[in-house]
Amino acid sequence: MSHIDYASSAFGFEPQVPRRPKPAWLPCPKPGEILAVIGPSGAGKSLALAALAGPGRREISRLRSEDLATPVLDLFDPGRPSEEVLRTLARVGLADGRLWGMDAGGLSAGECRRLELALAIRGAKPGTLLIADEFDAHLDSVTARALAQNLRRIAARAQLRVAASTHRPEVLPQLAPDYLFEIDNGKARQLPAPTPADLGDEIEIVPATVRDYDAFAHWHYLGPGRPGPTSEVWLARHHGRAVGIAMFGYPHLLLAARATALPEFAPARIRSDGAAGLNASVRLLQRVVVDPRFRGIGVSARLITHGLRHVGVPWVECIAQMGAFSEFLTGAGFERVCDMPPPRAARRLTEFCRMHGISATALLDSAARATLLAYLPQDAGRQLQRLLNRLVQSRIETGHGCLRGKPDADHEPLLRRALARLSAHPAYFLWTQKESP
Repeated sequence: MSHIDYASSAFGFEPQVPRRPKPAWLPCPKPGEILAVIGPSGAGKSLALAALAGPGRREISRLRSEDLATPVLDLFDPGRPSEEVLRTLARVGLADGRLWGMDAGGLSAGECRRLELALAIRGAKPGTLLIADEFDAHLDSVTARALAQNLRRIAARAQLRVAASTHRPEVLPQLAPDYLFEIDNGKARQLPAPTPADLGDEIEIVPATVRDYDAFAHWHYLGPGRPGPTSEVWLARHHGRAVGIAMFGYPHLLLAARATALPEFAPARIRSDGAAGLNASVRLLQRVVVDPRFRGIGVSARLITHGLRHVGVPWVECIAQMGAFSEFLTGAGFERVCDMPPPRAARRLTEFCRMHGISATALLDSAARATLLAYLPQDAGRQLQRLLNRLVQSRIETGHGCLRGKPDADHEPLLRRALARLSAHPAYFLWTQKESP
């Protein structure tokens, strides 16, 4: 006897074919608009969203088990331009080089939801209908609110039609839907749209010290190590908890990219006139790091903008690899001037490897590197070691000033990161203080 036969005989009911309930009607939002649906579990929210039709309809789908064992970047179509993929990840708050090579299963719940959003909007054209059913499931309140605000920003900027459901009313001010419907017992009724609220307005920005960076260093793609010398540090706090940091410091003395944007501070002028004028007129934006839960809602731009108001110089430079894929610098008023070539030390090492048939990746492993140094003819081995030392020194001068003058420091982690970025082309950004009217 089957289970259903047993239950039928015990309780005296006849097995019936379940009738599919009729979905509640919902309007399709216009490009750039959000329709939000609330209601208790089982009320018919998912059914109504499933019945909603629109151009290029897409859904935010949960990661599958096989996806969790796949590196994040490998989940995207290999035929798509890599720059487009990285910009999509940055748009959803995943502008984090540490995560891109990780298996998706290593991400936090909030990062998984952001990745699912990125996969859903990749290559989406304006006017595409995006279904976000229970987009905030299994998230803490702050992460859910940040994700809701991120979804609102994406809808507006990409001109997507978004239809979202949630059982959490606290996310509605950040989601800021144009239409709000409540579904109960399969019926929908329209409610007044909530008053929009920006999670960033709950953040205060206060002066900080270089020591405060230590709590954020592990989130930066360059890894641990403080930049230097630093002039100003600003901390973003959400209800007393540090959630972001921006660091300003003194500029690099000899920077070729500066010759075009600020010819009065070109390397040749610095060599002849000294650095006093440069240090009095120019600052360098060294680091901007935000807690992953608060990414994608403009915290970086708020930090930078606040710092620029107080920096007291007419120009601020930034050399950023991530700036090419994220909008946090241009959103704060920076202009992208040019792409920077690899530093001279990197170019010379690359040329040495080419001449000797050495793969740069073979240098990443310290044991393999030691074997290679022993295998090469003595003069070539010494030359390679000098080039490696110069590469490390170059990285210290341009991003890890805290290691300057410390010959006994362990430079191996820094060398590996420098070798991994041997062909990197960061962009040179410049902010210019506007004259008062």
